[in-house]
Amino acid sequence: MIGRLDRGLHAVYRACGALAGAFIVLIGILVLINIGSRIVGAFVPGMTEGAGYCMAAAGALGLAYTFGEHGHIRVTMLVQRLRGRTRFTVEWATLAAAAGLAGFAAFYLGRMVWVSYLFEERSDGSDELPIWLPQLPMAAGFVIFAIALLHAVFAGLAEGRIAAAEDDRSAPDAGAGR
Repeated sequence: MIGRLDRGLHAVYRACGALAGAFIVLIGILVLINIGSRIVGAFVPGMTEGAGYCMAAAGALGLAYTFGEHGHIRVTMLVQRLRGRTRFTVEWATLAAAAGLAGFAAFYLGRMVWVSYLFEERSDGSDELPIWLPQLPMAAGFVIFAIALLHAVFAGLAEGRIAAAEDDRSAPDAGAGR
């Protein structure tokens, strides 16, 4: 059962990565439409705002996928000097703190979406879009990122090691990045 849950969560992270990529492509399309409309002298409302909304969605939705692929920058100057149980404890505590912070952000982003929906807030741009619509993917991205961090915390406890810490030791320049 744990294996199925693990595979399912990784599938969700990959789907979020694909969605983030789609939002980045959409940014390019919106920018090209905006440039093209200026060339022909037409005004297409909401292109600039839409590109900004897509940027926020891509950034937030890409968090869990990037974390799962060990793509986040890690500062390991202190941790690389530790060994054994001490290193595991520090890595695990750091991961747990990150999960707590991501959960905090996810909660308040979800709350922001809900309040925007309740008060029927609209964007200030020319599109006057209900603002909860572009806020929703950002909140969802942070919820899934918090889940990915919790997943790593519990996997670390179950396996007795932190996967990213193992990857760092085999890296050619351990501690310099990743």
